[in-house]
Amino acid sequence: MSFSEVDNSISHMMENAGVTGLSCAIINDSKVVYQKAYGFRNNSIGVLNDEETIFSAASFSKTVFAYIVVLLVEDGIIDLDKPLQKYLDKNLYEYPNYEDLNGDQQTGLITARMVLSHSTGFPNWRFLTNDGKLRIMFEPGSRFSYSGEGICLLQMAIEKITGKGLEELSRKMVFEPLGMEHTSYVWQKKFEKNFAVPHDEYERPKMLNRRRKADAAGSMQITAGDYARFLSGILNAKGKRKRSMNAMLNPQIAIRSENMFGPGAWKDTDKYNQITLSWGLGWGRFNTKHGRAFFHTGHDLGWQNYTVTYFDKGLGVVLLSNSDNFESVAREIVEKTIGDEYSPFDWLGYPHYDPSIKREPPPEPAAIDISSDILTKYIGEYTYLSNRIFFIKMEDNQLFGSYDNETWVGMYAESKSKFFMKGEDARFTFIENDDGKVTGFIFYIEGIKIPVEKVK
Repeated sequence: MSFSEVDNSISHMMENAGVTGLSCAIINDSKVVYQKAYGFRNNSIGVLNDEETIFSAASFSKTVFAYIVVLLVEDGIIDLDKPLQKYLDKNLYEYPNYEDLNGDQQTGLITARMVLSHSTGFPNWRFLTNDGKLRIMFEPGSRFSYSGEGICLLQMAIEKITGKGLEELSRKMVFEPLGMEHTSYVWQKKFEKNFAVPHDEYERPKMLNRRRKADAAGSMQITAGDYARFLSGILNAKGKRKRSMNAMLNPQIAIRSENMFGPGAWKDTDKYNQITLSWGLGWGRFNTKHGRAFFHTGHDLGWQNYTVTYFDKGLGVVLLSNSDNFESVAREIVEKTIGDEYSPFDWLGYPHYDPSIKREPPPEPAAIDISSDILTKYIGEYTYLSNRIFFIKMEDNQLFGSYDNETWVGMYAESKSKFFMKGEDARFTFIENDDGKVTGFIFYIEGIKIPVEKVK
């Protein structure tokens, strides 16, 4: 299929599925051979994406971090099989973010290999547990269970071992050597010239989160071209580096679960035995008649990404979208671009495109007036997901919320403690202690319930 036919197919699928924007890069013969941007970086003002538009990498962030860890192993700075506890200067539970683990001796078993192969026993995020606490759910190393919490722990250990922050390490070890000029784990001023904003399933633009703190689990900002250059660097490694890349992509733990997330993550199946689905050091892995393949998904509010590369063929694709609808047509786009029919989209939980779905946003709740005395109590800074911050301020007797202290959206009251944002699938229920002091709120978004703590 020619590139023009690929373009037409992608454009047609995007229009049908309501995918607001997409950036694509293709690798062939281990080189970046094609880049193309589609759709809008901001649908509300009709601004188009281009090849240098900055997207959220979401969980693609984990793969670059895994690469950094493997290079540190190559240099003898960290041992994949040495318990992370031995790199720390006090017990893990003595760190503020890990107090829940006090008394659990299994914390002393967790290694970098377990983190990168997602077999620590941690949940993906603690807020997804019944009581919102961090715990080890199974013997570390015994099965696969995807965990952002594990990545955060390893980041803490790596920064302790090296004495350097993640952004400094990544710039020195990855971004500069591989020519990734449009990539960072923290928001850069230069990104303001050309960035995409996330869009929901109704193609409404959402608040942009300018991440100010490097987070290995998901804060990276990038272009499809830069990520393809990263993949090309893996494919073209030589000598000792090539051995390290082979080790990184070598299967570490077999995957037998029905799904990556949800109830199916705890039900075993032999459905994926034919492609020997597994996880390496930071990457999903499968094998086909076309050789070894490695892949990763990326998913955040208004961002959906997918990448897969056939190691032995030097063939791969990078797809970054600023849309909550991309996953419904991901399998068709991947097949059209590189002919891949084996990526485990059902295991990932990607839906099939359904033309009967009507994308009309639900009606907004009715807003009521609230006294300034009550609103004032909610002003402040709140933290969630370990290191993310949500800001609330008040102007002209109305609350405004922001992920980055720059882009502000009005918050409207349904009651004295419940608020919503117009045009956003976001609800807030504030929590007070017995003394009437606001201690946080419950954040409801896209069917997820996230506890948020007031810190200032």
